[in-house]
This record gives sequence, C-alpha cells and structure tokens, in this order.
Amino acid sequence: MCLYARNLTFAESLKLSSWLKRSRDATKMRRGQIIAFSAQGMRVQEIARRLRMHEEYTRELIRRFNDEGFEAIRPRRRTGRPPELTEEDRSIIAEIATAPPQAFGRPFNQWSLRKLQKFLVQDTRMIPPVSHTTIRSVLKKAKVSFQRTRTWKRSNDPQFDAKKNASRGSTGRPQRGRR
Repeated sequence: MCLYARNLTFAESLKLSSWLKRSRDATKMRRGQIIAFSAQGMRVQEIARRLRMHEEYTRELIRRFNDEGFEAIRPRRRTGRPPELTEEDRSIIAEIATAPPQAFGRPFNQWSLRKLQKFLVQDTRMIPPVSHTTIRSVLKKAKVSFQRTRTWKRSNDPQFDAKKNASRGSTGRPQRGRR
C-alpha cells in the first residue's frame, strides 16, 4: 500500500507554494518539497531518491503531515543534552577572560582559549567541565573580543632597553644602489 499526503485544500496549497517560494529555512523548504511531491501523487521511494533523503524519514514526515497539518513541517525544538553552564558560570567566564592573567598568578600576558579553559576547569574548578569551543561561544555571546595570542621574546638583561637602540649608530646608514 502506498503512502501519500492527504488532499490539500485550496488555502493549504497556497500556503505550501508560498513556503516553497519564500522560505529561507532549508529544513522547512525540504519538508515542503516532500509534501508537495506526495500531494502530486509521487511515491515515497521516488521522493526519497529525488531529494536524496531516507525513505523512512520521508514516510514519517508524510504521516505527521496527514495527522498534524503544517505543524509537522515546522522544525521542532531540538532535543538532547541541556546546556551545562548556568548564567553564573557564563558571567564568571566573561569576567575572568577580561581580567589580566597575572591577577590570578599566571605567568603570561593574555589568555588563550585553552589556557582559560584549563584555568577555569582543571586548576580552580570554578565551572563544570566544558571544551574551549564552548568557552569561545560563551565569550561571543557576551560580546567579549578575543584575539589570538602573539608571542615575542624578551631579554632578561636589565639594561636591555638602553642597549637595544644603541647599536643603530654603529651600523651606519643603508647605502643606495650605485650608478
């Protein structure tokens, strides 16, 4: 027995064609295509092959459309693991990221994402275990600008600043090309 979308009313067919023309959501567009093809009499196997989708997903969507109508086409709230960080954790991350690392006894000038994650999760256990990618997204939502760390060498010589420009006089001016 073949499965098809139920007969659409005139208003439903207008709504479906409007979604297919104007939708910016790829999921909604693809689901609308499945319903439109099925309403035109195309079999599930042909729809799945044409749209490169799994047959069972196509069948499930048509069944849901027949039961629920256009609510089946709208993307549902995603299920899964809830966010691990509380608002307090997020504010701690943003606050520490904007402070200099020396204030927390760290021997470097800027936080990197990995160093910040290690400090917050492993060293002080201020927040639950999260990846540095999660910390990046928290900082992005908090509008905390984060640049990559640039490194350079510093001399341990206490007279380094006085000496570093003294050698310019001994090198002379660069010569221009001879004619």
